[in-house]
Amino acid sequence: MRYWYRHKTILIVKTYAVIWIFALLAFLPGSHAFSQIRRDTIPAEITLRGQWSGWTTAGWESVAPGMRYIPQINFQIGRTTGPRALRFEAEMAGNLYAHYLWEPGTSFLETESRLYRGWVKMAGPRSELRVGLQKINFGSALMLRPLMWFDTMDPRDPLQLTEGVWGALGRYYFDNNINIWVWGLLGNDGQRPWDIGLSDEHVPEFGARLQVPAGSGSAAVTYHRRKTAMQGLYENRYGVDLRFDYVIGFWAEATWINKRGAAGALANQELFMAGADYTFGLGNGLHLTAEHMFMASGEKAFELSGGRHLTALWMDYPISLWDHLAYIFYYDWKGKGMYNFLQWKHTLAFGDLYVMAFANPDVSLLPDMGGTTSRLPGKGVRIMLVINHLTRQKSDKTIN
Repeated sequence: MRYWYRHKTILIVKTYAVIWIFALLAFLPGSHAFSQIRRDTIPAEITLRGQWSGWTTAGWESVAPGMRYIPQINFQIGRTTGPRALRFEAEMAGNLYAHYLWEPGTSFLETESRLYRGWVKMAGPRSELRVGLQKINFGSALMLRPLMWFDTMDPRDPLQLTEGVWGALGRYYFDNNINIWVWGLLGNDGQRPWDIGLSDEHVPEFGARLQVPAGSGSAAVTYHRRKTAMQGLYENRYGVDLRFDYVIGFWAEATWINKRGAAGALANQELFMAGADYTFGLGNGLHLTAEHMFMASGEKAFELSGGRHLTALWMDYPISLWDHLAYIFYYDWKGKGMYNFLQWKHTLAFGDLYVMAFANPDVSLLPDMGGTTSRLPGKGVRIMLVINHLTRQKSDKTIN
């Protein structure tokens, strides 16, 4: 069975890789598809970039060095402005990872290489369509995110890594700043933060989002439907979020997850969050962000009994142009757990140096976020060096 799933995963990756290659070739200068756009001078650009990161984490009784390299290639051809703007883009990125852990009496080495991103996109003046392995995220919350449906972004992660999803995403932007998102997903069987029961990778998932301007900010409603592997139950997700910026920034998010069938106490999940931020005129400017979330589940919708409260606080202060200090704190009111994360960032001529200290419970009860910092149990320090490189080649191709 494990071999079958592994074989299917490889097949999906190869299928999308073939689609990416053929789509790219189809729109290279000289091809029939591209020649239908305009017989004119077309700007094109190829960007090669990469991010190398190396770190060492030291706890009371453990040492864990690691490294990661993310190579990435982007291709873009076409115009980005004007009433007849039409451009084609493609991106492919890998994730090469090695991690070693030593503890008294045990040690192991973990290595992994996989496709990180792989998509093609066609975009016009007001619309775009992106197909492949991509990141889909929305909402204003930073630390406690009821709308963390498809990503695992963690504010404590300097690399801001998140797994992508296989699917197609279309967006349309109106003159009055209203925008509509529509998506369909297929072949995704990984665990996501608020999932109870994995998705059935053989059944398409689909959803939509409508975002409208509201006063000094915006408001949005979101919907998603999927079939779970938990007794084959279908699940509907409903989301609402808003953001306003006056003297302070204020935002709120809410999600209701409803399973259609006999799921017992897991039939309904409710998540409500409110947050605010403000920059105080102290020194170079002390920025403070606070969020609070309440979540509950039950057989009946909105019973809200036996719920759980989480509070998060984020303080960041720019010491200078090259140094930045940040502190992130989570508190679990029910479990009485306190999660502390302190980070100093120093900008070097060739990269960024991060020195991090953490003091967390041995077992985390926070939402399962990804990245490089979500699994930091106990107390310890981590030192990380991040180096980015970039090569860009531009040209103007004339189509005859």
